[in-house]
Amino acid sequence: MRSGRWGFTLIELLVVISLIGLLAGMMIGLSSLVSSKMRIARIQGELSQLVSAIELYKDRYKVYPPDNQMKDGNGYQVVGSSATNQLVLELTGCLVTNNAFSSPHVRTPSGSLHLLTSAEMKPIFGNAGDGIMNASERDSRVRNFMGSYSQRKLGRLTNANHTLTFDIFRVPVNAPLYQSALDSRGKAWRKMGVNNPWHYNMSEPTNNPGKFDLWAEFQLSRQNMVKQDEQGRFVEYYVIGNWNGMKPEIRKDYF
Repeated sequence: MRSGRWGFTLIELLVVISLIGLLAGMMIGLSSLVSSKMRIARIQGELSQLVSAIELYKDRYKVYPPDNQMKDGNGYQVVGSSATNQLVLELTGCLVTNNAFSSPHVRTPSGSLHLLTSAEMKPIFGNAGDGIMNASERDSRVRNFMGSYSQRKLGRLTNANHTLTFDIFRVPVNAPLYQSALDSRGKAWRKMGVNNPWHYNMSEPTNNPGKFDLWAEFQLSRQNMVKQDEQGRFVEYYVIGNWNGMKPEIRKDYF
């Protein structure tokens, strides 16, 4: 006969607690999946905007903006040189003052505007450092192909001499995990972390011959774990570019 007191047995409590834990785990996993998809969609949206701006630039100047694809002594492209480029300056435009380029995207470390000379551009942008095509002494002849591009979408870098800073287009997700073993493979740029740069190659594009390659390399939250397979230790990362329908592709870095 059941007593008049109502309650739960220990087994019933354990079952309820287990169900709550299972549901909580499912919600966390679902939240992580939704967050990853939102980040990928954001990268794809910004990629589309940059591609449109570059094509508008081409329509006006009949050439694509120059890149910073440097080559080694054997004539091969230097891996990672695509990470530093002058796309911000070319797509937003510069004023020419005393044979130097003025832009709100070039400043001293203290924040003052800095007149950028061609000599200063060479160490930063290499082959692309001969000048800015989208530049004029008259503001009316300079075109901003990016419109009202938000400043928070830009990253900021400092040159080797720490005499000036310049803006780059920044991927809205951090750069892939940095490992010192990758320096010799041209991937030291991954130290840039939150200033993860968009990569640009118009000199010798491999995915869009005759046009340009523009892509982002990034990691999602669970990809920063070192794994191992028959080839050795590695980490995974994503690549999204202006090819293959802007679909994310998984790549591996072996150490």
